[in-house]
Amino acid sequence: MTVETKRSSIDERIAKLQAKIEAIKQKAERAKVTRNPALRHMSAALKAIEKAMSESDDAATRQALEEARSTLSATLAVNGVLTPRTPLAPRNRSMPREDLGERLREHVLAHPGQRGEEIAASLGTTTLAMRPSMKRLIEAGDVRTEGKNRGMRYFVGV
Repeated sequence: MTVETKRSSIDERIAKLQAKIEAIKQKAERAKVTRNPALRHMSAALKAIEKAMSESDDAATRQALEEARSTLSATLAVNGVLTPRTPLAPRNRSMPREDLGERLREHVLAHPGQRGEEIAASLGTTTLAMRPSMKRLIEAGDVRTEGKNRGMRYFVGV
């Protein structure tokens, strides 16, 4: 029994090679950041600023963080480091955090054993937005968990 293999055309081979070249260039950019301590710290600061922006409710604070972010991005770009703007996770600003914590507690009481994704869908929020409130409930002993990672289920605390 013979197996026929399809040979790639010249254009397909060129496209594969160009993709490999692009991957090597991106890897070199990442290595450039890790080799230079100043660039590494600036990159880490940029990530911290983006995280702070996603958590901030105050418009003035968000604006100041955006200015700092644009300055760091420009400086990294001058040094040849590409910094794609990562989309910030939208926070559910219609619901204060305290209210979300109370709603989480009530939901777990009414529906024990649900996973985080199920709870978030029921409350009309995201797992990312509910995580800080859920951690506070777990630390306070109001909620207990079973399982790990995405299989984690939430129950009323003991």
